Amino acid sequence: MVEPLKRLEEGLFPFRGAVSTGVERSLGTTAALSVWAVLSSFSSASAAPVLREADVEIVVTSSLACEVTMTLTVEGASEIDHRVETFSGGGADLVELRGARPVGDVRSIGRTQSLVLRPDQATYSFRYRARQPDQVADRCPIWLPAVPTDGRSRALSIRIQLPEGSIPGHSMPSFEWTGARGSTRLGHLPAFVRVPYTADGEALGWGIGRVMDAVAVLVFGALTVVWVWRRRR
Repeated sequence: MVEPLKRLEEGLFPFRGAVSTGVERSLGTTAALSVWAVLSSFSSASAAPVLREADVEIVVTSSLACEVTMTLTVEGASEIDHRVETFSGGGADLVELRGARPVGDVRSIGRTQSLVLRPDQATYSFRYRARQPDQVADRCPIWLPAVPTDGRSRALSIRIQLPEGSIPGHSMPSFEWTGARGSTRLGHLPAFVRVPYTADGEALGWGIGRVMDAVAVLVFGALTVVWVWRRRR
């Protein structure tokens, strides 16, 4: 898995040296992880396992930290690898696990953390806390299962809770907001959720972190369109 991700980074971002090393690696890994999530669907379009349903609940505790509860329903898998992108100075800590057993410890592989689970039943859940360095503030990483969806249904739900009194800015993906609570339904799980916010409604500027995330989401969206087009041919 490390080599495929590395090759994806090199293929998507051949202009190494044109930007700072940290930004280059961050952008490359984020996009590669998103591409990996979609490409897993390409190779498994007609075979099990399949991610039938997902419910992701995110509680943002600060611009650099979040707590995530994921409930997944997977058919046809005995062991499932989950990957989450990490940055220097950040990471994700598993807090709770239900309906599945870990296969070994959480491992660092490249710029990701790998969590391999053996589900006891089709539906299982886990909770983790993530922390981020300053350069990727307002972003909460998703611990992605290496299992494709069916590509047709929008059975993946994401709900997010910002700190009380917060005013959300432009988010990726787009949410429907009721105060500081947002929700959306998607056909694929994103590698991260980004929601800049303020407590007083001040304007939010476009920093390098938002530019990096925008490019990664555009790549993910383009690949999703291609995947749907191929399935409908």
